Amino acid sequence: MSELQRNIDELMRRLDRMGLRTQQAVRDAFDALAARNVTAGQRVGALDSIIDAEEVAIEKECVKLLALYQPAAVDLRSICFVIKANNDLERIADKAASIGRRVRHVVTDGVNPAEYAEWTHFTRLVAERLDSTLRSISSRDLASAHALIASNIDAEDLYRRLGRHIIAQTREAPDGTDMALTLTLLARAVHRISELCTNIAEDIVFVCTGDIVRHAGTALEPDAF
Repeated sequence: MSELQRNIDELMRRLDRMGLRTQQAVRDAFDALAARNVTAGQRVGALDSIIDAEEVAIEKECVKLLALYQPAAVDLRSICFVIKANNDLERIADKAASIGRRVRHVVTDGVNPAEYAEWTHFTRLVAERLDSTLRSISSRDLASAHALIASNIDAEDLYRRLGRHIIAQTREAPDGTDMALTLTLLARAVHRISELCTNIAEDIVFVCTGDIVRHAGTALEPDAF
């Protein structure tokens, strides 16, 4: 095994560890939201800060390898994948921290997302998609990546249904605007986590095949919100 390959393997291990931290941040945020625990929600931000620092460290190592070895073919694709997945995982953690911070508004605005059937299904599906994303990063399994991309349509459908439900309820009770805004912002954060999972899956396809599959699907309906 070449020195470059050993360095790439170590980058992948660091990416796996970062993925586990990101997964924990999302779980903690969802748990804090379900329990309406403001303190627990705020603690997600501390984990996000650790992930931020690791994201910068991994990117610096990638840049160093590009400069030292000038890799080509699959080695180059692998380093590009680490750079992009690293950034997407950090952004997922940012969204988890945003959800954690918003628990305070959930409490003060009297919001109970669990009252919306779509919310429970939506968050469960996105959590499962994140779990699958992390397994696909470790295995770089092409079939799993394609399955993740395909399952995005289910998350999009739940997001749109939730949006329509919130809009309909706001029309019936205009004085609930603050609650609707809080729930909308939460839904958008969860939706963005799902989108970032799709981004990573698309990049797994790229590292395995060299094919760029972004924007290859059919157009979705406009944003529900």
